[in-house]
Amino acid sequence: MRCSAILSPVTAPLRLLLLPGLDGTGALFEPFLSTLSADIAPEVVSYPADRALDYGALEELVAARLPADGPYALLGESFSGPLALRLACRSAGQLVGVVLVATFVTNPVWLVPSLARHLVGPWLFRRRAPELVSRRYLVGARASAAWLERVAANVETVDPAVMAARVREVLSVDARAALQGCAAPLLYVGAAGDALVPPRVLRELRRMRPDLECVTVDAPHLVLQLAPEASARAIEGFLRRAAGKVEA
Repeated sequence: MRCSAILSPVTAPLRLLLLPGLDGTGALFEPFLSTLSADIAPEVVSYPADRALDYGALEELVAARLPADGPYALLGESFSGPLALRLACRSAGQLVGVVLVATFVTNPVWLVPSLARHLVGPWLFRRRAPELVSRRYLVGARASAAWLERVAANVETVDPAVMAARVREVLSVDARAALQGCAAPLLYVGAAGDALVPPRVLRELRRMRPDLECVTVDAPHLVLQLAPEASARAIEGFLRRAAGKVEA
């Protein structure tokens, strides 16, 4: 992947609030965090593992973490993309940019209509997903057995009812107005091998926001986890440019 040129760094570390995927723990960000440069100060936001909160309730929970002063950026991974956009529209503090990672603004699984959310229950998460399913939709064919175990064990730390509630949120989400209303610069980090969020999703996002900056990384859906270096370099370049515009 060819990364964008890095401009002059910000004078102080830029705070980057990371909003996690469906598990909500943020524990899987670790490989990505370890590759970030010193001028990015990451803060992982975790969601309750024992309480089912909809996007509205999660928005209020995360809003309390938004910096009141000083520049910061938001990163929304997969499930949290719509949430990051909703928060960006609150215009809290000095938001310099929003990073959307392998995410969506409406139901990305077109084969499963929103009405199917009524069929999604805790039973879906009481047993580990088969390896073929995990490799197909999350970690890819080349991921190690250690990564399969890591992802599965992480999901098991969350109440199955909470996981099911989040899937129902995804199936009925509509954050198109938030995408169009976001005044901050936007970067979309897509995964070339993503079988969960298909290419049509990015095409629709770009139709709604022609100014959306896009980077595609050779990785499965868990792009920050399985391609952390490439993801970090692209995101850092975007954040430095965005912070530079604010300073100017």
